Amino acid sequence: MGAARGESDWLHEDSIGDVRSVLDHAHEAFIAMDAGGLVIDWNRQAQRTFGWSSEEAIGQVLADLIIPPRDRDAHAEGLRRYLDSGRARILDKRLELSAIDRTGREFPVELTISHHDAAPEYFFAFLVDISQRRLSERLLRAQLAITRVFSQALSSDQAMRELLATLGEAMEWQLGAWWSQAEGSEVLRCRSVWRSEAAALEFEQITLALELVQGVALPGRVWASGQPEWTVDLAADPSVPRAQVALRAGLHASLCVPVLVKGEFHGAIEFFSGQVGEPARATREILGTIAEQIGSFMSVLDERSDLLMKLQRLALTDDLTGLANRRAWQDNLEREIAAARRSTEPLCVAMLDLDHFKRYNDAHGHQAGDRLLIELAHAWRTQLRASDILARYGGEEFALLLPASPIEAASKVLARVRTATPEGQTCSAGLATFNGSESPEQLIGRADAALYEAKARGRNRTVIAKADRSHRTRLGEEDSSGS
Repeated sequence: MGAARGESDWLHEDSIGDVRSVLDHAHEAFIAMDAGGLVIDWNRQAQRTFGWSSEEAIGQVLADLIIPPRDRDAHAEGLRRYLDSGRARILDKRLELSAIDRTGREFPVELTISHHDAAPEYFFAFLVDISQRRLSERLLRAQLAITRVFSQALSSDQAMRELLATLGEAMEWQLGAWWSQAEGSEVLRCRSVWRSEAAALEFEQITLALELVQGVALPGRVWASGQPEWTVDLAADPSVPRAQVALRAGLHASLCVPVLVKGEFHGAIEFFSGQVGEPARATREILGTIAEQIGSFMSVLDERSDLLMKLQRLALTDDLTGLANRRAWQDNLEREIAAARRSTEPLCVAMLDLDHFKRYNDAHGHQAGDRLLIELAHAWRTQLRASDILARYGGEEFALLLPASPIEAASKVLARVRTATPEGQTCSAGLATFNGSESPEQLIGRADAALYEAKARGRNRTVIAKADRSHRTRLGEEDSSGS
């Protein structure tokens, strides 16, 4: 290994004072090592970075002080190769590696390793702890990911599924979970789980099956406190739900933060690490900042979802009567025809037209005509089942879809509807039953032809369209009394 020299013995005598002052006031950790791998210099910033005083460090094997155990063999092999050949791939290059401090905490450092020109067997390095920079980079990536995900998501749950993966990978966690309160429920449920390849499927399955009340487990504690909470080692506390499963999965430290939407608890983000220990303050702050941004985006997303639902309703609703419009009715008709083909249940369609509506408008004015249509829509809906679909087809013409309704039952429904027409007005109707093979257009066409026949026969009546085997239309008439 070689004998260690005293502090600064490796420096030129005429420059000791000036160099020592510069090194001790440097903002980077400075470490020097001899050919045997022993520390021969250790400045004040190295003491602050790694926790060892210069008296404790000088004369010790450098690898034992600052290099993670998994990397020590590679370090020793590189040093031997250099001493044998005089060549090293890492000299005078800016590198990013992992280091450990006195407590065993692992963190990233940026360093440059050089050797002394006059004494090539001596090496020195300037090192900087870049943990904060790495966290800042992760925060920036996470913030960009949040913006991207929420700009494309249609729901909060969809956004959180993608965010768990993005945040988990960026912050190098093993598993993440999104918890939210079920509407009208007093429990938290896990809505989404992300796990790295190393995390156990068993833990994911148990997490998805859990229901938590306030104060129970980490998400429940966050729900109760409204503040970030963490566990140093989940597997070490048998009273914690999932403790034994976490132990088998190799999950230990956990961190959970609340997501607030307009000041109200909306859910909690939970992440797990394979290491034991309290999460760094910077990590807690970053995840807290991210949770605040998620809450803000969720508020916007919820407002956008509400707006989209309103716009969708407007696109499918008649402005005047509040009934389904022609487009919505057409969509429902196609869906019900497809269902009727599968189930062979009867399906009836009726076309209805208010009799002499133009005459009513001329006598009472268009505003009165609008009021009549509104009253009519309300009166007719009261005569229908929840599954029946009444739509304003255009002007004073309406369409009625009667799923799972035989022609006899549909005729009785139409009789009630016609009788309910307000202000003593009457209407005509054409009724057709789906023959099992025709298109929506053909079915509507037969009902419309029956309506035209009802008008031609004097109005205030229902005409039933019947199809023979060749699907040619024959018309049968109910009485015009509406009974």
